[in-house]
Amino acid sequence: MSRSNPPAPGLPDWLGQLDEGRRQNFAAGEMISQPEADDNRLFVLTSGRARIWLAGESRALTLALLGPGGIYVTHTRAWVEALEAAETRSWPLSELRALIAERPELAIAALGEIGQVLSGAITLIEDLAFRRVEARLARLLITEAGRQGTDVVHLPESTETLASLCGTSRQTLSTLLNRMVRTGLIARPDRRHLAIADPAGLRDIAELSDG
Repeated sequence: MSRSNPPAPGLPDWLGQLDEGRRQNFAAGEMISQPEADDNRLFVLTSGRARIWLAGESRALTLALLGPGGIYVTHTRAWVEALEAAETRSWPLSELRALIAERPELAIAALGEIGQVLSGAITLIEDLAFRRVEARLARLLITEAGRQGTDVVHLPESTETLASLCGTSRQTLSTLLNRMVRTGLIARPDRRHLAIADPAGLRDIAELSDG
């Protein structure tokens, strides 16, 4: 099943050792993976964006966002939802085990990618425990600007998703965004983008906590 062709630009190098896998396309709002699925697979997002989230009785909590090259394993209690038109490649875990037995170094590379998702979840727990909502929002905007490589941050499709990433409600999020616009921290050129006008000011807010 292995090959040695380089993967598409933006995808992890170790994917060049795998076959094409199963390619699937998802529309915005469609579930890529859900908890009750019994087909355990590793998938890579090859285009688009998705979010990993947990569902409670009255709210959802977003654990991480995935962009092109993002990796996830489906046998968890989390949902994975396409935020925009997205494509994935996936492989049964049994095939990956066989390849890793042959090429152990691939396991280290794959774990590094998956570890980024875990790091994001730990950051979320830290934020919920120690930071006010405004500080969580500021930190999220700074992180996304760095990840996207621009001061104009591309937002998730829905306000609910952004609120979920901050662990708050739509109403509170809207209030905080409007306040940041009024104070010159950010600008909002359109509904899908936020421009960071005062990075230092956002970083100062992101460091604040409830003690």
